[in-house]
Parts: sequence; C-alpha cells; structure tokens
Amino acid sequence: MLDVSDLTVAYGQAVALDQVSLTVPERSITAVLGANGAGKTTLVRTISGLVRGRGGSVRLDGLDISRLAPERVARLGVAHVPEGHGVVTELSVEENLRLGSMASRGGGVRQALEESYELFPPLRSRRRLSAASLSGGERQMLAIARGLAAHPRLLLLDEPSSGLDKIETERFAEIISGAVASGLGILLVEHDMALVRSVCEYVYVLDFGQLIFEGSMAEAQNSEVVRAAYLGSEAA
Repeated sequence: MLDVSDLTVAYGQAVALDQVSLTVPERSITAVLGANGAGKTTLVRTISGLVRGRGGSVRLDGLDISRLAPERVARLGVAHVPEGHGVVTELSVEENLRLGSMASRGGGVRQALEESYELFPPLRSRRRLSAASLSGGERQMLAIARGLAAHPRLLLLDEPSSGLDKIETERFAEIISGAVASGLGILLVEHDMALVRSVCEYVYVLDFGQLIFEGSMAEAQNSEVVRAAYLGSEAA
C-alpha cells in the first residue's frame, strides 16, 4: 500500500534521510526504530506531506504523493498522529474529533464520534471539555482517536505510547491490532519495545538517516548491528 523508494530529505546541508526505502502492506503494522535523531519523525512528516523530499518517491496505492500538499495527502487516506499529543488545545474533545472526521473516507461525523467513544470510553465523559484540560494520557488518546476518525488507509503514528500508562498502552495495542483487520496499514514509530514486540512483525531500523536493517522483530533482536545502533539492553 505504501511504497517509499530511495527517499532523501535534507535541511540545508544536513541530510536527515539518505535514500531510505520501505513498504507498508495493508492489514499490517510496520515499525520504524532508531535512536533520537535517526530520522524517524522526518520520515513520517515527509510521507504526510509536511516535509518535501529532495529525492526519491512516496507512493500510496501506486499514486506518487511526494509533491502533494498535506491536505491532499490526508484526503487520499493518510492520517498522521504526530509526536507530542497532536491535538488542538483551544477546541473541545468533540470538536477535535469532528476535525478529524472531516477527512473521513467512510461514514459520517456521528458515526466517527460514536466509534471514537467506544474505542476510548474516557473521552465520552470529557467530550465537552477543552482538550487543554485533559491529562497527558487523555490527550494522547484523543490524538489517536482523531486519526482513526478519518477512517484512513494509512495511519502514521509517531511515539503514540508517550503519556500512556501500562493499562492504556495495552488497550492501545488491542485497538490498533483490531484496526488493521479492516485493511488499514500502520507505520509505527515507537520507543516502547514491549509494545513493538506485541503488535509488529516487521521492522525497519534507522541510524543517522540511513536504513541499517529491515526484517522480522526476532531478526532485529538477534542482529548485532541493531543492538549496537539502538536496541542495546532492550533487545534481551
């Protein structure tokens, strides 16, 4: 579904991604791992159209979206949940969800709202409250719910477990595992290795903007290159 080929991104003379290639099939959760500064956030921002690549291509269902504006990319079915609770704090919980549902590829606003409240029950009782009043975990729930409210083809998740406690993270794993059954593809940037191991079968590892590994989670944990670059003691 998603095909990134030889993607190069630079900020001035600093190369953030150097000829990176990866794929995300439908009905799958694919992880991108790497230390801070590896280029993970730049990757998802480029896929969603927020950053323009210097070379290479990004294709969604065969269509080159490399040069499209973010709103066009969103209308084609790409939802991006950025790192740091991507919600509009000036709006209420329900207004944030309505904003997400505006790009919906199926169903109406009412259906999107009900689905969001079923997936994240705490949001229902807080629907009239300002997003600014939510806890960190609740804001992250709202950001994820807003992404899913668009009924996307591809969901880009940048550090989604940030702010979630253990129970919330386990619930999140259940939600995204269930979501792929409908044909959704997910590209997951995440530091929580327990979460990655529980939901992902295939991983890519970036190091200073270069792809140094791709393979199964088991292969990644047994790779000395990956251990040295990122996993360290977490691979045990």
